Amino acid sequence: MPTKRDYYEVLGVSREASEAEVKKAYRRLARSHHPDANPDDQGAEERFKELTEAYEVLSNAEARRAYDTYGHQVPRGGGNGYPGGYPGGDQFGGGFQDIFEAFFGDGFGGSFFGGQAARGPSRGADAEVEVEVSLREAAYGTDREVNVQIVRNCEVCEGVGGTESHTCGTCGGAGAVRTVRQSILGQVVSTQACSACGGRGRIIDVTCDNCRGGGRVSDLQTRRLRVPQGIESGMRLRVSGGGHAGEPGGAPGDLYVRVNVTEDPELVRDGEDLIHRLQVSFVGAALGTEVEVPTLDGPSPVRVEAGTQPGATLKLRGEGMPRIRGRGRGDLKVLVDVMVPTRLTGEQRELLERFEETSGEETYNGGGGSFFDRLRGVFR
Repeated sequence: MPTKRDYYEVLGVSREASEAEVKKAYRRLARSHHPDANPDDQGAEERFKELTEAYEVLSNAEARRAYDTYGHQVPRGGGNGYPGGYPGGDQFGGGFQDIFEAFFGDGFGGSFFGGQAARGPSRGADAEVEVEVSLREAAYGTDREVNVQIVRNCEVCEGVGGTESHTCGTCGGAGAVRTVRQSILGQVVSTQACSACGGRGRIIDVTCDNCRGGGRVSDLQTRRLRVPQGIESGMRLRVSGGGHAGEPGGAPGDLYVRVNVTEDPELVRDGEDLIHRLQVSFVGAALGTEVEVPTLDGPSPVRVEAGTQPGATLKLRGEGMPRIRGRGRGDLKVLVDVMVPTRLTGEQRELLERFEETSGEETYNGGGGSFFDRLRGVFR
């Protein structure tokens, strides 16, 4: 299987290229490599698809960040439950042709020289909802039900808008009319929705009572999906075909589910690692102690060695978040927060002062000031 080229190399731009530079590069190269501009070049179609795929990723801020981090290994958001990393060819609705036409107009989408710009029924719009999960649910994956308001084709008239209709005489039932114009590149043929029938291909004789002639109805749908383990807040899941209905005969849009991971009171996420702030008394830090720290799997014992300094980090390997794009888990980092007492009895103060008098400066591993001064300095 051939190796995919770097997207920046495909478009001939640097990794620091701005969005405008990416767009300009795509515009220039797409004109040159469009299959209709190279009818005798068998490789033109593949080059054009490669260009368009690269543009889809690099022109999308979220997808570009993922690509810069993970390269081509970011999973493509297909079906139920994979985070939408790269658009994969259909983010712009109708694929490569629609993206090209967005730049150059309908006339260039289907043919540069004399061919008909064939377009099928329009694809439906995408829908988006949000769902919240806890940190632990994000770690191990969970099932969620989401409610989404979807526009679908009327089942009574099958999206036509009327229970009785006849073929449109203007477009002959095609739903579109084509125009021919001359350009410096030759004869260009483009298509537009028929104004007489509104693109339906049929003239309504009896309006449908269910949809009142619109051909569409709104429906609240419930969908169940799997939130994969290791997902990060802000990632989106794509449910193919879960969006709004397209024109009669056209594909529906997709449903995007944006996942928000709520904050955990004990664990803070840092990529694939987790961080917990552990409060230890200064006596426990000096003499050593055994404590329990929270993990994704429940409390786990940890040994704080004698002489542990404020700000020290204890690491529990493999107790972090599962890696969404690979095997294994991150680590749990335990930050030691030594607690200095704010109220001392006379006896306690006397004992500490006697301790300081009998302790050499080497006990504190350098630094000026008294024992209390150095402890207080950590928390200033």
